Amino acid sequence: MNAVILLRAGAALLLCYLSLSMPAPAVAEDFDLARLKDGGYVVLLRHVKAGGSDADDFDLRNCRTQRRVEAPGRRQAAELKARFEAAGVTAVRLVSSQYCRAKQTAELLDMGPVTEEPALNYFHWSTGDKEATYAALRRYIIDLASSADGPPLVLVSHTHAFTVIGQEPVKSGGGLVLRPNGSDRPEVVGVITPP
Repeated sequence: MNAVILLRAGAALLLCYLSLSMPAPAVAEDFDLARLKDGGYVVLLRHVKAGGSDADDFDLRNCRTQRRVEAPGRRQAAELKARFEAAGVTAVRLVSSQYCRAKQTAELLDMGPVTEEPALNYFHWSTGDKEATYAALRRYIIDLASSADGPPLVLVSHTHAFTVIGQEPVKSGGGLVLRPNGSDRPEVVGVITPP
């Protein structure tokens, strides 16, 4: 019995030693937003924090029936805008989901006019078929092109957009910097941590 206890203790010590001697996994650093000016990148942001819940009588055209951005989300948007501006990016092409929380995020960034894109919409049971919603987003991502000319493209969407491109969803106000490649799995070249 003592031999078994010693063997288990030895195994536990060996595991501790191995875990301490192995390098820690790399932690992704925030993308240098100044690089956006080089062209070829697309930013995919998840909307900032939103309060409440979508109502049973959810209506895409009526913000009173949807989750909306409140004070914590407004602070996040202000910090995101400040990060872009500190990097010398003062104007972007903003394309947003039609959901109020996404449009509000894009509007609060206040870095250009906001264009609504239904393909960036989140699936809601009252708006149609889930698979059709995801298929529309896949097609949009496949057709996505970044331009070396003009302001960078910033997409504001929801958790599902990250899942559709094969990535873990980020927290509200966070994002990924992508390089489109003609597939629904664009290259991920950086992260934007949420404020």
